[in-house]
Amino acid sequence: MIFLLGGFVFAAELEIQDDMDSVFDEPSEDIVIEVPKDIDYREQFEKNEKIVVSGDFIMRAGGGVGWPEAPFKERPEQVAGAYGKATISFDARPDNTIRIFGKLKTEMDSDSGSDIWKMLEFDELYCDYNAVDKMFFRFGKFYMTWGQGRLFRPGNFCENYEDGTTMRFTLPTVLDGVSFVAHYKKRTFSSSDKTIHKGDLDFLGHIDKTFGPINFSLAGLYNYDTGQRYLGSVKTNVLHTDLFGDYVLNRSDEGDITHQGLVGFFREWTDAKLYGEYYYDGRIKGDEDHCFGMAADIDNMFGSPIGMGLKWLHAVNNEAGQFIGGFSISPWKHVTIRAAIPWCYGDKELDDDFYEGFPIKSKLAFTLFVELGSSF
Repeated sequence: MIFLLGGFVFAAELEIQDDMDSVFDEPSEDIVIEVPKDIDYREQFEKNEKIVVSGDFIMRAGGGVGWPEAPFKERPEQVAGAYGKATISFDARPDNTIRIFGKLKTEMDSDSGSDIWKMLEFDELYCDYNAVDKMFFRFGKFYMTWGQGRLFRPGNFCENYEDGTTMRFTLPTVLDGVSFVAHYKKRTFSSSDKTIHKGDLDFLGHIDKTFGPINFSLAGLYNYDTGQRYLGSVKTNVLHTDLFGDYVLNRSDEGDITHQGLVGFFREWTDAKLYGEYYYDGRIKGDEDHCFGMAADIDNMFGSPIGMGLKWLHAVNNEAGQFIGGFSISPWKHVTIRAAIPWCYGDKELDDDFYEGFPIKSKLAFTLFVELGSSF
């Protein structure tokens, strides 16, 4: 997979995050949502291996030039740096009723201003329990994704849940999957305040049902402080193209109601993928916004080992957005050379959800780096 638009962090002024990598993560057959009916829960507990260890290691180094304000009208900033990440995972299955999974991670960022390598910490750590092949429990620290959007994610009520502690109870044979989730948001317990506050807890439910070629999902979230959120999702395939949509209703603790909506498509060919979304954000009354986004990934361009990735996001009301274009080539085994051109345009400010860590003002940059990585 050559999609490089998350890329390497040269400096705070030239940040390009890794979020877009997940847009085209395998399996490509269903890149948007985890559908319980497609998961063989029983198979997860029937493997004979007692424990499996795996991991990966990646190092990137390079540099670039960029204009924080008006491109080409002032002297560009020149930056260089390095980034590294290593993970090691274990998957233990003592018998066919229980599974314990953990993934340790450490990172090195030359621009962080802190220790060269961060201390090892658990990126994921959870236990699965299979009760009579009809009920499945998962407890611990893990990732979840709800909703259909990837460029914009109004329906992902579980965003950043890996930072807290979560319990999920799943009934895979009811309809096409029913899940109940309780999540505790805090990462640490205070020595002076051991009370679990109501606002620190989220309670969620999720239902899946398929009628012919169309999959429907309903979900809800309740939080004592922030109120309620409701999600309706639909997904189908027409002429080898995935079509999907999300509708979100937000009801605050004061009773105010706002709406969000998203529609999109995904199409895959042998060496290319194309993804597009339209997003309506009505959370701020009187200042509703409409956003468009597209992402593309092309491997083996014209029969060569060169790959290309593109991403574009645009906010209509603000007349601002971001564009990233990138290329990659792998001249040797485990070695990849990547180049990216991030461009942020428009003078009006955008919220953090839109820019995903990009600078607010217009900017153009050119970056080049070499990546060495492997997994086991």
